[in-house]
Amino acid sequence: MADQAITAMSAEAMRAEFESGTAADPGNSELWRRFVKFELEEGGGIEAARTVYERVLAALPDGETHMWGWFWREREFGDVDSQRRVLQRWARWAQAQGGGFLRSKAGWRVYMEFEINNGGGVERVRAVGEALLATFPMDPHAYVIYIRALAALSRHVEADALARRGVKELSAFCRGSDGYIRMFMRMYLKRLRERRSTAWEEHMLND
Repeated sequence: MADQAITAMSAEAMRAEFESGTAADPGNSELWRRFVKFELEEGGGIEAARTVYERVLAALPDGETHMWGWFWREREFGDVDSQRRVLQRWARWAQAQGGGFLRSKAGWRVYMEFEINNGGGVERVRAVGEALLATFPMDPHAYVIYIRALAALSRHVEADALARRGVKELSAFCRGSDGYIRMFMRMYLKRLRERRSTAWEEHMLND
């Protein structure tokens, strides 16, 4: 019992240190990171860490870096609903940024991969894909990410239609570059027409 009391006191003392430190320097991202890690590993566990994470986003509203760090933490605990909530929140932030950094596009790819691997179904994948295109409306790679996601769900007719839509819409945006766009999409159209594999893992890291 004495050892447990000492451990409890030590945890409370450490928490008090983090509270004091973050109050004095709320923009210190490293201190917040250590605070979250403490709750996960030594303090109140995942629920307490989630509470601190919400405070991190309030104190450091630059978004993406902290959201993705927390998403990988949630993955360690295997709670699909909690992971999805993080991704949904990130998606709202990414859309508000109008695309944000280039790594944001990779984030959409991870989001669709998550839905494919966790039973999200075609409706969720469509929703994510359309949000991706709304965020990057003139980017051929955005279409490719979405096309591959549909193909990974064996929605080959739909994926083929999306590829054709991409050719049409991108050509309208990029007059004079029609030939380049059609060449860019041609390999995906061919694979889809032939119903050949477009396995997610085989290609996604190449974009």
